[in-house]
Amino acid sequence: MDNVFITVFLFCFSLLPMAYLRYYPFRVIATPREQRILIVGHLIIFAAEFLLVAALFVLGHAAIQENAFQKLYFICYWPHFLLLMFTIRPFWFHHLFVLGLQAIYMVFLHTAAILLLKQIWMQTTYFISLYFLCYLGLVLISFPWMIRLFGKLFVREQLLRKRQTAAFWKYLGFVPLLLTYYQGSMGYATLLQQIQDLSDIHLYMLVSRMILVIIGIVLVLSVRSGYRQVCIMLRAKERSMAIQEQLREIHDYADTMQKEQQKLAIMRHDSRHQLRMMAELVEGGHYDEAERQLLAMRKELKQQ
Repeated sequence: MDNVFITVFLFCFSLLPMAYLRYYPFRVIATPREQRILIVGHLIIFAAEFLLVAALFVLGHAAIQENAFQKLYFICYWPHFLLLMFTIRPFWFHHLFVLGLQAIYMVFLHTAAILLLKQIWMQTTYFISLYFLCYLGLVLISFPWMIRLFGKLFVREQLLRKRQTAAFWKYLGFVPLLLTYYQGSMGYATLLQQIQDLSDIHLYMLVSRMILVIIGIVLVLSVRSGYRQVCIMLRAKERSMAIQEQLREIHDYADTMQKEQQKLAIMRHDSRHQLRMMAELVEGGHYDEAERQLLAMRKELKQQ
């Protein structure tokens, strides 16, 4: 009975690091309210799944064996993922991409844990408990590097520009999941159950999933590098638009100056004409008319 509760606890607890890893790339846009929802939600899901899975085994509805936990993993995995997906939204394809990367990482760790235990421990009674302990140990060892890798996946500006990259993520979002599905459908589990003494199969299985991990790392670096290139192109476009705006302002200023010069030329021409008329009036002794012309010029200057 104690072994059942320990095994189920380790099984349910093994889902929590991956839940945090899926959340980590989105931390840059998560509000304090969303963070509280995720913390409380994951703890509630953990407690509910622990009680339900433990009751399933204690009441005899299922036997503690590898196949049972493989099926339960897919069932218990989704509540954690859906909680994150509907709390930090609407980044549906981003979430699928992160889910696929995390699945690649998780599949590799599960493969490494089970192959390691098959080499050193095959006692049936405690094998599953030791398997989850080994898996969690590998998680703790590799988790800091995965946090650094996933932390480089998104930045705040990239997520806020989701409309500009929506078409891109519609195609890329499913790639890691398709790779994981391809690896999972290669029939390794059935082959290992039928043939236990082929170490070459174990080695090939581990190496193939290491290659899958490398592909996942390349995808992360490609997304990050691609976003940098997009930022460089956007900054160049913004600089080009700023230069065009400055050129437009200079052109408008030049047009304004040209119009002002034309007005000044007209004013100089009119002024010379009026002064010549006034000089002729004064020479002819028409002082009243000259005074009226002077007042008219003064009034015109005030209006301008």
